[in-house]
Order: sequence, then structure tokens, then C-alpha cells
Amino acid sequence: MTNRHAVVVGAGIGGLTTAVALHRRGWHVTVCERAPEPPVTGAGIGLAPNALRALGSIGVDVSRAIGDAIPETMGVRRPDGRGSPVRAPPT
Repeated sequence: MTNRHAVVVGAGIGGLTTAVALHRRGWHVTVCERAPEPPVTGAGIGLAPNALRALGSIGVDVSRAIGDAIPETMGVRRPDGRGSPVRAPPT
């Protein structure tokens, strides 16, 4: 196998997920992040069903990522306000 190397710019969710997926496929991966350390404040993360499927495809246990607290006001809406709330995918 050839020695493949990837540079991932950004150590956020997308960058780290990409780095893990490439590493599991035999790539040497360098992750670059400009922030000197992780932020000290917490954050809520909303993951759409397609994001959960993508994480599941690389072996992440998505059942642990699905929480019970999905705000009723959360949803994808048009500028006029029409739309429907987002629901958690079935487990």
C-alpha cells in the first residue's frame, strides 16, 4: 500500500471525524488547528439525521449521540416561518 498523507485543517467535529475516518483506512493524518486549546464553555450540538448516518458509517455509536432534549421550536423553516420541527431519528 502506498503511504498516503492527509492534512486536515480544523479540529472541529467535521475535521476530527474526517481525520478518524482517514486514519482507520490507513492514512497518516495531520490535523491543524489555530485555537491553542479547546474552549472552556460548553455547547449544545444539533446533529441532523444525515450527520448521524455519516458518523455511523465510520463506526461512531450514534445511539449515544441521540439525546432526549430536542427543543420543540427547533426546525428547518422558510423565511415566512413555514416548516416543521426536527424530530430525532428512530433508534
